Amino acid sequence: MKPTPYHANFVRAGRGFARLVSPVVRLDLPDRLTVPTTRPVLFAGNHRSLFDFVATMAIFARFDMSSRLLIRADMVNGRFGGPLFRSIGSIATSSATREQAEQEAIAALLDGQLVSIMPEGRLIPAAERGDDPVGPARPGVSRIARQAGAVVIPVGFCGSEHVWPRDRYPRVRYPRRTVTIRLGEPLEVSGDDDQANTDEIMAHLGALVRRLENQRQAAA
Repeated sequence: MKPTPYHANFVRAGRGFARLVSPVVRLDLPDRLTVPTTRPVLFAGNHRSLFDFVATMAIFARFDMSSRLLIRADMVNGRFGGPLFRSIGSIATSSATREQAEQEAIAALLDGQLVSIMPEGRLIPAAERGDDPVGPARPGVSRIARQAGAVVIPVGFCGSEHVWPRDRYPRVRYPRRTVTIRLGEPLEVSGDDDQANTDEIMAHLGALVRRLENQRQAAA
């Protein structure tokens, strides 16, 4: 895949985050990161914690890869983390700029860059998920994949909510917490019903997250 124009900044930041959190968080990452080379590739992950951004950057940086991340516009444009998010090529998205953000993502995919999105669009409280491992998702993931002709690779995050809970500060605990990230098989998007396509993507993503949760419980 073609490196993003922000590749060096992305990899440097991702490796730096991995070193920074290693004393208190164990990142359980895949041994390999293999992606199709003949098609645009869109990664779609579940979203339970702001720590997911750290884990996302760490996994790509481990394999000397980078991705354009779709991130809430208020975070990209904010004073605290904004300079970092902009330096790594994040794509700012909001209800007001949705179409522009999606077109930027599509252009990046067609240029050969990797793009990552969290289709839930926000941190879903556990009470809203109920027994489901993922929450309801927005159809942008399908629109982007369909218009770019991209395959979608599910990315399951498990345990990040224990490191940085929703609406709270990050937690430091010993023994250190483990955040597990695993990739599913590439998915094809077919048909023009974007919500149906998105629901199918989330079904695969939910099954992946459920497997990770069951594995963690069995190992506990």
